[in-house]
Amino acid sequence: MVYTVWFQTDEIDGDGGDTQFAEGLYDAAAIGAEIKVSDELTAGFEYDTGGGTANIVLLYGEWTFSSGILTVGQAVSPINVTYSNQLVAGEEQDLGLGGFGDFDQAEVPQLKLTFGGFSIAVINPEKNAWVSPAPLTNDDIALYDTQAVIPMIALCYKTEFDMGEVQIAAGYNTFEVNDDEDIDAYAIGLGTKLNFGAFGVFGTFVWGQNMGNLGVGIAAGYEGLAIYDGNEVYDCESIGGTIGVNFAVNDMLTLEAGYGYIHDKIDDNAWTGDEIDIAQSYYLQAAITLAPGVTVTPEVGMLDGRETGQEETLYFGAAWAIAF
Repeated sequence: MVYTVWFQTDEIDGDGGDTQFAEGLYDAAAIGAEIKVSDELTAGFEYDTGGGTANIVLLYGEWTFSSGILTVGQAVSPINVTYSNQLVAGEEQDLGLGGFGDFDQAEVPQLKLTFGGFSIAVINPEKNAWVSPAPLTNDDIALYDTQAVIPMIALCYKTEFDMGEVQIAAGYNTFEVNDDEDIDAYAIGLGTKLNFGAFGVFGTFVWGQNMGNLGVGIAAGYEGLAIYDGNEVYDCESIGGTIGVNFAVNDMLTLEAGYGYIHDKIDDNAWTGDEIDIAQSYYLQAAITLAPGVTVTPEVGMLDGRETGQEETLYFGAAWAIAF
């Protein structure tokens, strides 16, 4: 899976900007397999190409017993509320409006139980934060004494029906800094996709506190992380969502448009004040199937980080893929 793309980047002060062409292998380009040992035991593995090396994406086993499924290993988290097919071209960008209003922990090591449409997992705690008085540099929170005594919890309930699906997911994580302050992270996300013949719609909504401390990507300036100034914790509240439509013109062509929005609000403090950061992204794409497994997807879109003090980037490119 290779991208070819032109970026037009405007600096936050509006002066100048430049245009760049880039071509490369997507991190999402991957190889793997699903394995069936028996009716009770299955497994899977997948490696991607991030950084030009083989990285473990999936490596898990599943045991199906009388009332459910036990998953052990690195697998898709129960927190996976994302439907966009956005292909932001560039190895540094998430796919599918990642961080712009979705709710996704992606693939993480876990112990997970699934009962019908309900799943719950225990995950290694996330222990990162912005460190004041330099909140714009993400220092290593390990410089301080941190302690996590319970695992991160992720859960989801999903129901599927003829026209699509609806899901609700939630997560909770907590750890202590310097034996005197707790950083608590929690969030809830809703999502649905519906199909009406050739026409489809999708939408997600997410709200939470310190969502970055759940290992969830946030595109706004503070990445959904709490701020710790050595004495006190300042929480980051996030709210956002995505919406999109797609239309299958025929067997060869599918059109899709989507929009994502995320809003971060930091508790009032001496370094940032009562600050609000907003980031948004929108795109239009046409997925063209040239042959079974062979696709090219032209896409034009915008990554708008001006209200977070970052750049505004207009891009036009295409994803080229052969699946086998």
